Amino acid sequence: MGSLNANIVQLHEFQNEVVTLLSSSFNIAGTVSYLVDESCKPLCYETYNIATMMHREYTENFYKLDPLHPTNFQHKLDRVVRMSDLVPRAQQADNTYYSDFVRQWDVRDIIELFYYQDGVMIGGSSLFFNKNSEELNKNELARLVGLQRYIEFTLNKQLQNNTKISYEDFCLQYGLTNKEKIILQLAIQGLQNKTIASNLKSSLPTVKTHLQHLFSKLQVSSKIELVNKVYGANCIL
Repeated sequence: MGSLNANIVQLHEFQNEVVTLLSSSFNIAGTVSYLVDESCKPLCYETYNIATMMHREYTENFYKLDPLHPTNFQHKLDRVVRMSDLVPRAQQADNTYYSDFVRQWDVRDIIELFYYQDGVMIGGSSLFFNKNSEELNKNELARLVGLQRYIEFTLNKQLQNNTKISYEDFCLQYGLTNKEKIILQLAIQGLQNKTIASNLKSSLPTVKTHLQHLFSKLQVSSKIELVNKVYGANCIL
């Protein structure tokens, strides 16, 4: 898909521009922008005024409960969606995502923008509102819809200039450490864990731990899926 093949540096710059545009245009507590892979799993996150721990808790656990997470979102092709429309306030007290995550971070509501290319989701942005953020009025909502169209159009243009991605850019995209880069390269070669450990002069448990970190970062569950992820990204090895 285009989002995995485009120049990662340019995409990071684009994501930075998106969060700056959204945060400066509305009275919001914070914002997140991201791209998605072919499975609608978010990647290439950029955030503004979002606590590191909040983002970590979300990406490691609470995303599973989020009805606005691209892999959970049921209203395909909707572009601008308010969380409170999916989970009415009368139901929020009994909603685990609200009680254990949203309210713990003083978030009152969330508006999600989704971006599509030829009917396929390619990215999105989350706008967070707290008790100090006023409800968007009719004109502001109309402006937000216009910004969604502008960002979607610009992202589509960006992805049309796609190219193969270098291994370094692929690793940067997923935030891999130097040791994880090396272990991923060896795993791609089809080497067994014992052989990888021997080549690196590391213990087998250490290699397994690094592989678990790789599975988590690339959001896969096996070495086969790990390899497919790399080749599916058109990565130059």
